[in-house]
Amino acid sequence: MTPIARLVSECAARALAELDPRARTAEIVRAARPTLRGEVRVVAVGKASVAMASGALEALRGARDVDVRACLVVTPGAARGVRAGELTSTPRTRILRASHPLPDGRSVAAARAAMAVARAAGRAASSRESALVVLVSGGASSLVAWPAPGVSLADKRRVTAALLASGAPVTEINTVRRRLSRIKDGGLAREAGGARVVTVVLSDVIDGDLSDVGSGPTCASRAGAHAARKILARYAPDLVTLPLTPRAAPARVARPVAVASPEQLAERVARQLEAAGLRARVLPPSLAAAEDLAREYVRLASKLAPGAAIVRVAEPSVEVPHGARAGRGGRSTHVSARVGAGGLPRGVTFLALATDGVDGSSGTGGALLVGPVTGRARTLLDRASRAFDTGPAHVTLGTALPRRPSGHNLADLHVLARARG
Repeated sequence: MTPIARLVSECAARALAELDPRARTAEIVRAARPTLRGEVRVVAVGKASVAMASGALEALRGARDVDVRACLVVTPGAARGVRAGELTSTPRTRILRASHPLPDGRSVAAARAAMAVARAAGRAASSRESALVVLVSGGASSLVAWPAPGVSLADKRRVTAALLASGAPVTEINTVRRRLSRIKDGGLAREAGGARVVTVVLSDVIDGDLSDVGSGPTCASRAGAHAARKILARYAPDLVTLPLTPRAAPARVARPVAVASPEQLAERVARQLEAAGLRARVLPPSLAAAEDLAREYVRLASKLAPGAAIVRVAEPSVEVPHGARAGRGGRSTHVSARVGAGGLPRGVTFLALATDGVDGSSGTGGALLVGPVTGRARTLLDRASRAFDTGPAHVTLGTALPRRPSGHNLADLHVLARARG
């Protein structure tokens, strides 16, 4: 690894550490402590659920006027991956594992369990003070999936798979998911009845609202069935006749509080790079197609001055043609493969990092390219990206980042940097 590549990797790691979801969740819940009294129940869902639940429990621990009755954690990782001392599965703390990115039977069971916790908070509110603390991070839409009446789990899987393959933006995918679910679109908060509901969000959504994360288990959307049907007609016309639920009444819940956002990550990475002596520029977040982003990065790389860096957070869309058989790939390995296929000059490095540590089905956490990328490497990356099989190609070239669930989820991070001199 070249010095500039090592520097970029270290700066990204330090920026992610600054936005530690455990510590930041603890701060937010501690600030809300004066309003949390009596029975308190916690539901944490998403890729950062373990860290966020740990932070919330730390903030609530030892309070005389708080009785933590239950904590449900739903994660895509195995419970054995929980760091020692952070969370322990007990009668009051349940750690469930569910499926991502496509829901399965475990996702339905997890959704039912979450609704049961909310229902218990609502029952307690009839006789004493009661609160439900909901911690949401990316991946929650798949991890808790209880189909609406008339919709089967198979229907939800077909819709999700079709929309993911179409390259539809996550905000539009979640608009459809809301209309096919009992727990989303504020369903979890409505189940809590008169209990106070506090929502804390680690956002992975670009160009969206906090209520978009996890398809809004405590937040009702303004988009109804008509909007969802238009999205299906555009991206998955074979599924347009599925029964969609109308907009539900908004739940009585305080506005979600953000733990961190992708935009904050980009700013922190730029700050780290500048502290290391580079001139860093943050580009606007992007939902553009992976191909378009890659072309832009190839063009920028050819003009990048020595000692300069460019930082962006993105959720690139990768459209797999209908009928095509995709291999093992992900957004970060795909973008970096297209950048490599376009050619990367000597002295320039390109980082495409899945901040949750898992880049789709690629078997990697993303990729780190070091210029020059020429000859055989360019050919291999070009072929791999056209076959949507980019993970193995990066492993072969030694450009793959290790697949390592991070407990974070702040979209994808892209950094382009050129060594000084």
